Amino acid sequence: MNEITKTLTCLFVFIMLFSCEKNECLKYSQILSKEECNIIVDLEPANSVWFEIKGHDPITQEPKVCKTHNRWWNLYADEIELGDTVVKKRGELTFNIHNKDTVIMHEWEKCNDIDAALKKGS
Repeated sequence: MNEITKTLTCLFVFIMLFSCEKNECLKYSQILSKEECNIIVDLEPANSVWFEIKGHDPITQEPKVCKTHNRWWNLYADEIELGDTVVKKRGELTFNIHNKDTVIMHEWEKCNDIDAALKKGS
């Protein structure tokens, strides 16, 4: 292979890898946006790979469990205490922790990070 062909092949592979990553991120974001949780915490989340909170529904007062198999919510498990209200609304990409005097909001921005990396690389 000559030098131009090698360069074009590498460039093509590089572009394909980044575009696939972006598409996968968007699909994963759609999955995350479908999740929901609205719970007053009665038992702090266990230190685990998967996220699970036990508590009660703030409206009905009935026992409730919120759990997910993604690792996004688990990033903030250390910020959650007894009595806090955890809110993740369907259709949104924010994870909120309401405690006595503060609302902590975490946004899912991974696809934005990929966009920034693509722009930086150009």
